Amino acid sequence: FIVDCLRYWVMEMHVDGFRFDLASIMTRGSSLWDPVNVYGAPIEGDMITTGTPLVTPPLIDMISNDPILGGVKLIAEAWDAGGLYQVGQFPHWNVWSEWNGKYRDIVRQFIKGTDGFAGGFAECLCGSPHLYQAGGRKPWHSINFVCAHDGFTLGDLVTYNNKYNLPNGENNRDGENHNLSWNCGEEGEFARLSVKRLRKRQMRNFFVCLMVSQGVPMFYMGDEYGHTKGGNNNTYCHDSYVSTIWSHIVVLSNYLQIFAFIRHGSSVGQLFSLG
Repeated sequence: FIVDCLRYWVMEMHVDGFRFDLASIMTRGSSLWDPVNVYGAPIEGDMITTGTPLVTPPLIDMISNDPILGGVKLIAEAWDAGGLYQVGQFPHWNVWSEWNGKYRDIVRQFIKGTDGFAGGFAECLCGSPHLYQAGGRKPWHSINFVCAHDGFTLGDLVTYNNKYNLPNGENNRDGENHNLSWNCGEEGEFARLSVKRLRKRQMRNFFVCLMVSQGVPMFYMGDEYGHTKGGNNNTYCHDSYVSTIWSHIVVLSNYLQIFAFIRHGSSVGQLFSLG
């Protein structure tokens, strides 16, 4: 059913790529429920404990080798809610790229000034070869990012040390606690001018890193002008200002300054080979 849906979206809707949320769950065995696969023959994972990670998971195999799906972009969020973390080790058949969560964490640590991350940062700039080279993949198989729909926006990453998720109705229990953020000296949006200037420099530092790193840079929409969610890092349940950006384009000075910086940086980034 999954493969049929993907094929339909490619052939009929002309979708040219897919990003799979919590993709590592697709690498786990489901054998004890159905020991015979769609081909009517035993497959890897039969008669093992349900949920065991497989070296050659059947669903990933089918997607990777499908004549239609093998030609589109396939991007895995290479972890799942059960604690399986496969960044650099996701079964890939040389066609899957990965959200590089290790890139995100190392870059956040280095740019906020945490000791001991210079070597890791250098590897991030070089396309994370320690993750992808041994498996025969190239730097473009690394989707480099600092922020995404989950977690802080880039503006909040440099504004808040703590999450503020009370509007979500979970007494601030939901959302990531390990954010690796730094408020640049004062918590919240209302800060001294010197602090706000530092925050803008930090945002530019993150963008420079993304643009010059080997691999594929990914930006979160709204980060180009410093969109804020007020420190809320789990806004999936909101249909409000925290999840929409269009009304905030009136912050024109921020938008133009940062967007122009990114646009100039994109031409600089072309000087660096993708591998």
